[in-house]
Amino acid sequence: MDELANVCRREQVSLLPYSPIGGGVLSGKYNDGKLPGNTRFGDYLNEDDPRQQAMAKRFVNEGTLASTEKYLEIAQKAGISPVTLATAWSMNFDFVASTIIGARTVDQLDEALAALDVTLSDETLRECDEVHNQIPYPMG
Repeated sequence: MDELANVCRREQVSLLPYSPIGGGVLSGKYNDGKLPGNTRFGDYLNEDDPRQQAMAKRFVNEGTLASTEKYLEIAQKAGISPVTLATAWSMNFDFVASTIIGARTVDQLDEALAALDVTLSDETLRECDEVHNQIPYPMG
């Protein structure tokens, strides 16, 4: 179990997570070596600014891409988009009152808001937990 979750439960405080899709990484758009244009980290990695590149590499790295691959499979199996899966999973925890999403397009917003109508099955939750336990904090 994540230590932050333990603290939130013990102290009876709520957590307000942000960016449940990891800046777009959990959408899968960076997998297979892709750096699409007009995307946050695609743009950052193509800049000469070392700070922007460091931020992008924190989000787009071997660990995040490996976990994303596994979450993509879970989402496909559940019949929902990976964005919907990630948002629904973040809202599933008893100590989370809400989650802060970000979207650059209406389509992205629709996928995140679809999580409001999704109840993840026990199997899907178990599979997400397994990935989280295998690759607990891929952003370092």
